[in-house]
Amino acid sequence: MSSKTVYKAIDILDSFTCETPTWGLRELARKLEMSHTIVHRILSTFEERGYVFRNPNTQKYELGIKLLELSKVVEENLKLPELIHPIMKKLALETEESIVLTMLDNNEGLFVKIIESKQQVRFAESVGKRSPLYVGASHKVILAYMSPEIQNRIIDLGIERDAPQLKSKEKIIETLESIRKQGWFYTTAETFQDVSAVAVPLFDSNGKIFGSISVAGPSYRLDHKKVLPILQKYQLDIDSILNKISIPTRRNPNMIKLI
Repeated sequence: MSSKTVYKAIDILDSFTCETPTWGLRELARKLEMSHTIVHRILSTFEERGYVFRNPNTQKYELGIKLLELSKVVEENLKLPELIHPIMKKLALETEESIVLTMLDNNEGLFVKIIESKQQVRFAESVGKRSPLYVGASHKVILAYMSPEIQNRIIDLGIERDAPQLKSKEKIIETLESIRKQGWFYTTAETFQDVSAVAVPLFDSNGKIFGSISVAGPSYRLDHKKVLPILQKYQLDIDSILNKISIPTRRNPNMIKLI
């Protein structure tokens, strides 16, 4: 298999997202600007090996069970959610709100673990969701610690897409500078409607940005000034874990190192 074919196959898998979990053959070929014959051949191979599944009712393709097996292998090897779970649980109990662990991967924010509040707000359906780094507190605190070059690239892309979270480039740059000075950020209704969140950054053993930990809850209930000191207390505990393990995420080497 040539490298071009491999890239095409990966592009096909990457097209399956939380926002678009199913694809018809021709619409996928159109989206990727590929020959539908090539897309069909690759999908057929994936289907045979269990990586995708063709729904007999809709004739559309979905991700297959084999990917669940692979994700389990990654989770077992990583051990990160398991190590951080007790800390997130304590944080959820003390704040009485939901706790979200976000990892930086390929210049996007990825929700990897969520401990839900016992109160009436649920986020479980968002585990595995990717979002641009200019959306929400959990993502902006990550973007704030990346190099100006990467920041500009991500912001420019958001502006091209008319992202509602980006009022102006000057404003977002100013916001990122503020986050770096104060070490946290608070947003309302950027990721979920009527939901607010306060987030702090997490760093790896080299002092570079790894992700974030955030407290999220209904806007009418979440008092970020009250929960922030609790969040910052557990931030140190999580950072101490990250200092001892290797993280297999795709992170740009040009990120800003924490001084």
